[in-house]
Amino acid sequence: MELRQLKYFVEVARLKSYSLASKSLFITQSTISQQISKLEEELGVELLTRDTRHVALSDYGEQFYPCALQVLEDARAGADRIRDVMNLHVGTLSVGSTYAFSPLLKQTVLEFYRRYPKIRLDIIITSKEVLMQKLLDHELDLALTYKSPVGDDRIESRLLFQSRLCLIGRAGSLQGLGKEVTLQDLTRFPLALPSKGLQARDTLESILYAEDVDLDIRLEINSIRLLLDLVGNGSLATLLSEESIRGIKELEAVPIAHPDGRMDGCYHYLKSSYHKMAAQKFVELLQQRNSTNRILKVL
Repeated sequence: MELRQLKYFVEVARLKSYSLASKSLFITQSTISQQISKLEEELGVELLTRDTRHVALSDYGEQFYPCALQVLEDARAGADRIRDVMNLHVGTLSVGSTYAFSPLLKQTVLEFYRRYPKIRLDIIITSKEVLMQKLLDHELDLALTYKSPVGDDRIESRLLFQSRLCLIGRAGSLQGLGKEVTLQDLTRFPLALPSKGLQARDTLESILYAEDVDLDIRLEINSIRLLLDLVGNGSLATLLSEESIRGIKELEAVPIAHPDGRMDGCYHYLKSSYHKMAAQKFVELLQQRNSTNRILKVL
């Protein structure tokens, strides 16, 4: 059973004429007749009764006609939905982010909503381990995290931006340190650190693993937003990616001079899954946002 057969049948039944249906559909009468005959043969019943002057629905045709109409309507509705998806007029997008990455999302989310207001956004903020599992369970379309040295063959990871672990303090509080800060320099500052398990803290721990450095840790917290607020309004410093304070004029950052201090921002998706157009547009906005901010930073 084909959609065109249903379409021909419905048009003949509606107009009660093969010749009128032929003109309406711009198809020869013989083509219409052949296809309806194939449909009747497949169903094993006669749908239309005909003589030299009249065409009418049989008892079977009367029962089949509303079903054929519904199938054609559903097919048209499905095509409309596909066009809506193509034009981002409908759909959902699930994006996961680590705690440290979440401050970078704000402008992208606002811009995405401005451009595509009919796309529902579901944002989840949690640990990288949870995000990766949600990707594998098909619960997320995208995950945004800093790069990890350990990957998963089932997950594709793409670079968004390059960044470094930095000492971050209130504007003016880090003067005199130069362009980079040594691990020994860190001992001079009372520190408020992200909790263990957060990516900036994991990067710091990997750097300190083989070093004899005793940091003055006064506070640990798993909220990056609150952590930055505390640093910006007090005498504490912290250690986070330089991207974490993008656009925050009250704070300044000095990169740590260590080869393992890289904190590159990445987006991740499941290799075997369908990649939504909405996800592609979201990534494009992230990339555009990053490029614009880097140009402004240089200027």
